[in-house]
Amino acid sequence: MIRAENVTKIFTGRGITVRAVDGVSTTVDKGQVVVIIGPSGSGKSTFIRCVNGLEMFNEGHVYIDGVDIADRKTNINKIRAEVGMVFQQFNLFPHKTVLENLTLAQQRVRRRKKKVAQEKARALLNKVGIAEKESEYPSRLSGGQQQRVAIARALAMDPKVMLFDEPTSALDPEMVGEVLDVMKTLAREGMTMMVVTHEMGFAREVADRVLFMDEGKVIEEGTPEHFFKSPQEERTKLFLKQVL
Repeated sequence: MIRAENVTKIFTGRGITVRAVDGVSTTVDKGQVVVIIGPSGSGKSTFIRCVNGLEMFNEGHVYIDGVDIADRKTNINKIRAEVGMVFQQFNLFPHKTVLENLTLAQQRVRRRKKKVAQEKARALLNKVGIAEKESEYPSRLSGGQQQRVAIARALAMDPKVMLFDEPTSALDPEMVGEVLDVMKTLAREGMTMMVVTHEMGFAREVADRVLFMDEGKVIEEGTPEHFFKSPQEERTKLFLKQVL
């Protein structure tokens, strides 16, 4: 479903060149959950933004369901409509209600009738546990509730793939669990997911594979069992020692 080949992203400025993503290759099969972990500044978020074309990369290829997003002939907006993205910040429209946040793109991009879009939105709000909040504005919601709205909004587009870029890092600790619970449900239902996170418990419980990135490279990759119990690389061992 996702195939990245030698993806490289270089940032230059003030005479400095940084290889933020340095030749990363990986795959995510249909229904798989791949979790990317690593220290801050290791290139995780930049890489996941390359996967849906929010960040244009300098070298390599990313294929989403067989379509090369680096090909100039590819309609990137069409691809993005198939890829749900959930960010650290919730990016909800503050002047629209929760229900309106969920129906806008459905009507504009998927061309759904208002009634159909609202039915879909209500079903998803029920799924993420905040059906009673449909008439509220985002400012009236907790961080955890806003992030669940953001997840529901992404799901409303019926994406083939869901990407999560540190979805719990902006939340108070007691709100992290409610967002992770929604993500665990999606994983159990077979959603194809790529998740950048610092939540090691989630990686251990839900991931099919874990990627450890540092300085723009994938240092180690394996099942959670391999990764947390018998990592091979010294850099991985040092990181896990610090975070576990």
